[in-house]
Amino acid sequence: MLTLLVALAAAAPLELVPRGGNAKTMSTTVSTKAADISPAAFTSAILDCDHYPLGASVMGVKALKFCHTLEKRSDGYTVIHQLTGGNSLVSSRQYVIALKVTTSTDTRARIEWDLVKHSGAVGSMTGPYASALNSQPSAVYTPYNTGGWDYDKAAGTIKYWAQSDPGGSVPGFLVSQDAVMAFPLELLKTKWGVGG
Repeated sequence: MLTLLVALAAAAPLELVPRGGNAKTMSTTVSTKAADISPAAFTSAILDCDHYPLGASVMGVKALKFCHTLEKRSDGYTVIHQLTGGNSLVSSRQYVIALKVTTSTDTRARIEWDLVKHSGAVGSMTGPYASALNSQPSAVYTPYNTGGWDYDKAAGTIKYWAQSDPGGSVPGFLVSQDAVMAFPLELLKTKWGVGG
């Protein structure tokens, strides 16, 4: 009986920020013709954010300072906390996003994510993972972030897309295709030698 209650508690639904924001969608598609990647290996690498590469930067701003898995849920979501770099022009940004495999076959893998809903000001936020967010009080928690990865082994392509409202004040030139794609392109190059 206790095991059942624990399992039911773990599966309590996440409240995600609804899709459909006004932010521009940015995407990139890379060829995987030279790489032998199984859809299972692709999915495993994308969900293993604790081992993401952290070297990408744009104009001296780190694309990703850290990424930690907060929870692997019984409903299929992997919840992660990410922190981007910042400088004198722009504060670091942080996200708690829930990733989920939405397609998994021998030739295709698709992973989508949405922002987990939290409220309040950073430092005193409330929500299911507020303690992680409040541990980074100088970083802005973005109001909207969604996207995904789509690997088509037969076509030999990996597509990445993101739609985000960074919140706060960000100079327009920093919200560029190069800035948004720096991390995913580094991940693809580091893991499989593609896209770069």
